[in-house]
Amino acid sequence: MDLEIAVAQLRRASTATSLEATDPSGSLRDWLQLNSSLTAQLTYQFGAPPGLIVLGEGLEEGQWWEKHALNADASLYARHIALTINEVPVVLARTVTTPGLGMTALTELRTRPLAELLFEDTAWTRQTVVQYLTLANGSPGRGCTWYNNHLHASLVVQEFFLPSLCALLTQ
Repeated sequence: MDLEIAVAQLRRASTATSLEATDPSGSLRDWLQLNSSLTAQLTYQFGAPPGLIVLGEGLEEGQWWEKHALNADASLYARHIALTINEVPVVLARTVTTPGLGMTALTELRTRPLAELLFEDTAWTRQTVVQYLTLANGSPGRGCTWYNNHLHASLVVQEFFLPSLCALLTQ
């Protein structure tokens, strides 16, 4: 997958009406409903931590549903990454937040996975609503809002499962 095209696809992900609409075959249902760290699950599944490539980050317009989830009217800060197994991208992810403390928390990650922020700092809590998503290439995904009650900051975390993940899971 061309990683420049990946960022463009992440920016234009479509909302889906349900889990079934996102993943009609059901082959990624467990991954789409994962409640723990995706990084930890990939590590468990493949015996080593995934690689992480930062594809880009900065201010951008954002999508209507992202702005709604963050209660924002202005531009959003977005971070785009790929998680890799044996240097092959298996997950694309986009995290958006409003400028301010949420943005500071994201930029301080640099090349570390977001899981280090969300699952190691107990001030972050995942909200219960999941927005199922689809990339233009058909890759299924989900979006979850996280809130930090100390920073009063929210993040929308989106994860998309690429065909290469399915191929590795069936080997």
